[in-house]
Amino acid sequence: MPEQIQVKLFRYDPSVDKHPSYQSFAVPFVPGMSAMDALDYIYQHLDESIAYYDHAACALGACARCTGKVNGKPGLLCQTPVVGDVLIEPVTESRVIRDLVVRRGE
Repeated sequence: MPEQIQVKLFRYDPSVDKHPSYQSFAVPFVPGMSAMDALDYIYQHLDESIAYYDHAACALGACARCTGKVNGKPGLLCQTPVVGDVLIEPVTESRVIRDLVVRRGE
């Protein structure tokens, strides 16, 4: 198992940025960690500016607020395990409010 994984994260604030970009972070690997766990680590230790729906929203896979794409596959970030380097993106770029937060129901 890797000691660290690289998390490549979609970054975009339509009110400021002309185009989306990606930022990579080195995150300690913990067996059984989810994509949300990786985001929590980034937010708590590396970059407090990332926007995402965190565990406080649910973490049980019930609310679906954390729907996103992990390595191109849609799923719930709180329920999607990671085992190596990972790409995390919003489920759709057309409704991005900021980073992984999207407008719902449109």
